Amino acid sequence: MEDKRENIIRSAIEEFSKYGYHGTRMENIAKRAGIGKGTIYGYFDSKKTLFYEMIKHGIDEYIRGLNALLSQDKTLEEKLYDIYDFHKSYLKQFMDFRQVIMREREVLPKELMVDILKDLKEIPHSMEKAIKEAIQKGELRKDLNPGIAATIIMGSMGQFYGNKVFSNEDPNSKEIGDLIDTLLRGLK
Repeated sequence: MEDKRENIIRSAIEEFSKYGYHGTRMENIAKRAGIGKGTIYGYFDSKKTLFYEMIKHGIDEYIRGLNALLSQDKTLEEKLYDIYDFHKSYLKQFMDFRQVIMREREVLPKELMVDILKDLKEIPHSMEKAIKEAIQKGELRKDLNPGIAATIIMGSMGQFYGNKVFSNEDPNSKEIGDLIDTLLRGLK
């Protein structure tokens, strides 16, 4: 049951990424998923609902991946390297999809956008928790504001990879190392 729902969402991501919201047809999503169009409506009552659930799925997938990396028994520096790799691969995988969301976010009612923004706020909270743990372990200075540090780390990651991906560049390990080193030396 959950596999079929996941298959529909994955197929929807491909269709919406390729054709946008208005150019995507439910029958094409069904065809890509290898199911009948009516089956989609057993899981999602409308194209708008599927679009919303697809966005939530992408955010949830990112948060799950981030939390898995942050919960590992590693130093914050090691976690940051892992997170930067994860973020890079996530951006590459969902780049077209992200552009569709930015371009067509007016499709969703405001209350659904508020719900999505609430989910997005969990991302810096996860990082903030990891920073608090790093402070307790003595990896970072004790007077550091974890919320501000989380914002700086997540913001720098988004900006760094956003610039690279949009200009079709692949960051090398030295650049990533320089970025993490700059962040941590500024935070210690």
